[in-house]
Amino acid sequence: MAGPDLSVDLPLLKQLKKDLDAIVKEFTDADDFSDDVADATGHDALHDSVRDFAHKWNDKRKKMTANVDALQKQISAITDGFTTVDSKLAKALEDAHTEQQKQKIGGAK
Repeated sequence: MAGPDLSVDLPLLKQLKKDLDAIVKEFTDADDFSDDVADATGHDALHDSVRDFAHKWNDKRKKMTANVDALQKQISAITDGFTTVDSKLAKALEDAHTEQQKQKIGGAK
């Protein structure tokens, strides 16, 4: 009787890691981007409002960045772990198959 199967979509996990990396980069670069947008408004009051709004989010953005970064590291560890286990299981199956073939050949003598 076979037990339940575990299916892990490694390409999807790898894409998720890349996406989380991009989010961390966007959050990290947000101040520079907001300053550029503020400079492009062409209106002093709007410029100040855009810059003020963006900079007030610094603390929240730092917390969010830390959380997303931690999640990205967990996804990376999960992906690496499953990749390692998958490789080791595949090698064990190949080794078992090779040993089985050797025994068949040796038993035929």
